[in-house]
Amino acid sequence: MEDALSALVALIIWRILVCTVGSIALAFALSNAIPSFTAEYGIALVILGTVCGLYWQSRTEAKSTASESVEDSEISQPVAFLGLAFIGLIVGGAFAELFSSKLCGAVSLAVGATSVAAWYHYAKHQPVNREAFAFALASLLVGFWVLLLLSLWGAP
Repeated sequence: MEDALSALVALIIWRILVCTVGSIALAFALSNAIPSFTAEYGIALVILGTVCGLYWQSRTEAKSTASESVEDSEISQPVAFLGLAFIGLIVGGAFAELFSSKLCGAVSLAVGATSVAAWYHYAKHQPVNREAFAFALASLLVGFWVLLLLSLWGAP
């Protein structure tokens, strides 16, 4: 019975599995073909592939395409702040470690937020709320700032 349930769950989320397995295969092929394609790049590629699968699955469940609007869910400002700060902590820290520069971590967060705003403006043809953009960028950078403070306090 457990095997049947596992197979059913795998069939339901096949889009995520296809993207994850495909990105693993691509990362493996690139690591064998390109000597400078290290494990960090492979892990980043697999994470990106899984995120694409999650996005594909969520858009399918919402019965919409990538450019269509979906209903905005109401999220309170404190919850949005905590979520974005956590993302800033993880993603900013990953890019800072990947590029061995704390400045690159902060710049990557700013570039990421700007690219999402540009996608929202150009692909979805909707105006970007500047206050919401500033709030999102500040929340991301606060999360990264917390990581920087923790690394300074933990340093010998």
